[in-house]
Amino acid sequence: MEELVTQLKKFYFNLFLLWLFISMTAFGYSLNDLKMAVGERDQKKVLEILESLDFKSVSLDFQCEIAFAYTEIYVWGNGNVKKYQKLAHEYAKYLLEKAPSYWKTHYVVAMVLSHYVQRNVFLALVYANKIFYHAEKAVEYGDNQYLTHLLYGVLNLETPFGDLNKAGYHLKKALSLNPKHVYTYVELGKYYEKLGKYEKALEMYKKALEVEGEKNWKYINIEGREEATKRILEVEKRCTEK
Repeated sequence: MEELVTQLKKFYFNLFLLWLFISMTAFGYSLNDLKMAVGERDQKKVLEILESLDFKSVSLDFQCEIAFAYTEIYVWGNGNVKKYQKLAHEYAKYLLEKAPSYWKTHYVVAMVLSHYVQRNVFLALVYANKIFYHAEKAVEYGDNQYLTHLLYGVLNLETPFGDLNKAGYHLKKALSLNPKHVYTYVELGKYYEKLGKYEKALEMYKKALEVEGEKNWKYINIEGREEATKRILEVEKRCTEK
């Protein structure tokens, strides 16, 4: 009888472990799982994760990443992506009301508005000031975050509303905070090109090809290296013509 009881206890314990494993793999998505899926631009996986989450019940940081994931799908996803941007915009507004002093709130708002412009350049007339405002606020509240400096640096470098001096300062700051981000080197290469410092630009582009890059930015790493390769050829050609 004791042996039977022992076997039953063991059976139910193993059954519990199996249920726990299934629950965790099916519904226990982490913040990193979402970041990785977005970084790989795996729309199916991103949506699977997002649909399993209750926005109001997760942490503030997680909420920001959810909004960011939806606006990312709007840029590179397939199908009726406008509905995802609508959700991203709604969540961004919610975050501004809930956490107006959190750096990632403003970072996400700036990204959401930037993506409208990315899809329709004429909307820059509507959103440019707001994008710069929230990018500045992201830096103000998150001066120790490389993403805030990278975003503000890129805006100042790549848009007609930017300031080249500010671009250089914030891109260098982003690099000092995170030397593993491939695209920071690419943007710094473009910055040095604009200054006519081609040797320095080449150094940055070559570094973009060498640095390992972060795992949760997989697709960006690929795009950054492709861009760096193209720019190296162009800059070397300019140096030869001199």
